[in-house]
Amino acid sequence: MSRSDSRRSDALRLVAALAAIFAATAASSRMLVAAWDDHGLVYHLVHGFGRTLGWGIDGVVVFAALVGVTLVVAFAADEDKHVQGLLLLAAIALVFVPTLFVLGRWQIDFASHPIPAAAGVLVGGVVVAVGAAVPPFSDGRVSFPNAARALYATVGGIAVVGFLERYLPYESPVVVVENTPTIDQVAAGPLTPLVDLVSVFALVYLLSYFTRYSDVTDVVISSPDDETVAGFLGGLFHAADRRYGATSLEGGAVLNAARSRQHSLPRITGRVAFQFRPGDSLFVRRREVSYDNVRPVSPSDADAVADVADQRSDLGSRLWLGFRRHLLLAAPAVVRSQLRRSGGAHLDRLVRSDVILLLAPVSDVLREWEVDPDGDFDDSWVREREYLGVYDDLAAACVGSSMPDVYVIATDADVVLDLHRADSLDSGQFLRFLRDDVLGLGRDCSGRVYPVVGISDDADGYDDVLQSL
Repeated sequence: MSRSDSRRSDALRLVAALAAIFAATAASSRMLVAAWDDHGLVYHLVHGFGRTLGWGIDGVVVFAALVGVTLVVAFAADEDKHVQGLLLLAAIALVFVPTLFVLGRWQIDFASHPIPAAAGVLVGGVVVAVGAAVPPFSDGRVSFPNAARALYATVGGIAVVGFLERYLPYESPVVVVENTPTIDQVAAGPLTPLVDLVSVFALVYLLSYFTRYSDVTDVVISSPDDETVAGFLGGLFHAADRRYGATSLEGGAVLNAARSRQHSLPRITGRVAFQFRPGDSLFVRRREVSYDNVRPVSPSDADAVADVADQRSDLGSRLWLGFRRHLLLAAPAVVRSQLRRSGGAHLDRLVRSDVILLLAPVSDVLREWEVDPDGDFDDSWVREREYLGVYDDLAAACVGSSMPDVYVIATDADVVLDLHRADSLDSGQFLRFLRDDVLGLGRDCSGRVYPVVGISDDADGYDDVLQSL
């Protein structure tokens, strides 16, 4: 699947999820009204809260509404969530608010409750400020991770507690007010509890996907050695920064040292990551390139990825895997990490990425001291490297839908350029010679081999890699 096709598919899924969330909310609203009118513990606690602060029930509604508005605005401002955030804002402005007016539910004068309104903005602001990243403290990155978490927890919590309040018989241990007006309820039938349960489950499940979806292309790198990946990261970061203005996320010192290469390439001891946005349009998807300093891919990884590809080959399996993945999003992080790691963290990192870049250092593949620059190419000049066979198997396994895009990056490609007597890295004959004769890759890598040369100002080939992401 191409990046543009994936982008359209993501947009359609987000719109469908938003529409389904509103449908589930509509189905759950009757249950929530009925739960409120049962005058349970939540009902009395809310009234008690409003009475204690002197706000009354209208003030509590204003307070809660402004907390929600603050969360939604921060959610939309988050770089990782801006697409679904804008969709949510548009849906609230064009659908939800007009519906409240038509139904006569928008009856509170918010301007007459300034203190609850200010308190709501303050509380919402404190929630989204924890863990936030904003300029000038983040090198240009804007992120409010708690906005998505709080939205999910609030809406999901209301739905679940409302269901329990409606169907769990108990006497409230707290009684603050009695005989307050109630709202007429829709007639309930024998299947009402089942309908309510399904709507609550759907709301929680869909909201988990909607709030946790990140508008970013995740790029993973695998390399046979650290020196190769350090040089490639330095060159790619330099090209991305020069062309788009890249931002380092982790390992900034390593990236800057690698791109400058004043003495020798830096040693990578932890995760290194950077991001860039290839365009100014609001709906351009960001790219995040990362190297997690884990072992290189192995034959067992290729076999496991092929098994995953087989599981995703039919529609039923893809639907089940998608359902399971989004259902796990609603689980706590500790539980989620354990349930997801049936194939190991390394395999999870590969198959859950959008793009896999496999580095193949030409200086390691060719026996340069045996190469005769004036003679014809000889197969004996090429070393047999197991990782090249793994690369071929990974590329073949990821040809199908719902799998990452796999590219092989040939570093130090100027050696082969001289050997082939070619003038350009993007020459078709040169690329076939590099893929078939030097790297020994199969047809599944056709059009997926990118040669790169150098690191900083003398670098070449990195722009083609950036365009493929």
